[in-house]
Amino acid sequence: MEFKDVVYGRRSVRKFKDTPVDDKILKEIVDAALWAPSGVNLQPWYYVVIRTPEKMTRLKEMMSVVSDRDRPHLEERFSAHPEVVKTTLSFISTLGGAPAVVLAFRDKPDYTWALLDEGVVQSVAASMENLVLSAYDHGVSSCWMTAANQAHMTKDLRDEFAPGHGELVGIIALGYNAAEEAPKAPKRKADKFVLI
Repeated sequence: MEFKDVVYGRRSVRKFKDTPVDDKILKEIVDAALWAPSGVNLQPWYYVVIRTPEKMTRLKEMMSVVSDRDRPHLEERFSAHPEVVKTTLSFISTLGGAPAVVLAFRDKPDYTWALLDEGVVQSVAASMENLVLSAYDHGVSSCWMTAANQAHMTKDLRDEFAPGHGELVGIIALGYNAAEEAPKAPKRKADKFVLI
C-alpha cells in the first residue's frame, strides 16, 4: 500500500468484529509507534496493549465511569443531536467491542530539564499517529480516544494498568471493522494552511 493510501484511507471505526488481532500483527503495529520522532530523542512513551478478557472487562468497567462523567459535556455539545450522544456514550463504555485496546502513556519520570511536558505529549501523539497508520496498513481499524482525559481518569487508568509510567495520553481501540464499508471521510475544513 502506498503511504498516500494509508494517510487518506484511514478512518476512525467505532464498531468492531469480535475477531482477535493476531499477536504478531499487534507487535508490528506497536513497533511502528516506537519508531516515531521525539523531542531530544527521549522516546517518552509507554504502551499497554489490552487483549485478555479479564483485563478488557476491567477496562470496560473503568470506561463506563468515563462515559458517565462525559455525559453532561456531550449532552451540551450535541444538544440538537441526542442520537450522537447515545452512540458516543455506548462506544466509550463498550469500546465498540474492540478485541484489542492500546493505552498510550507519557513515560516521563523527569524530563523537564530537556523537554517541556508539552513536548513530551507531542512526542507521544506522534507515536500514536504512527500506530494508527500502521494498523490501517495491516488491515486493522482503529479509533483514537481522549474521553478518559476529559473525564479526569488518566491517573486511575495509569494506576490500574501501568503503575509508574506517567499519565495517560490517549486510548486507541483496534480491531476489524464490523461494517461492510469504511466510514465516509468527514469534509476537510477550509483555510487550514498557508504557503508564505
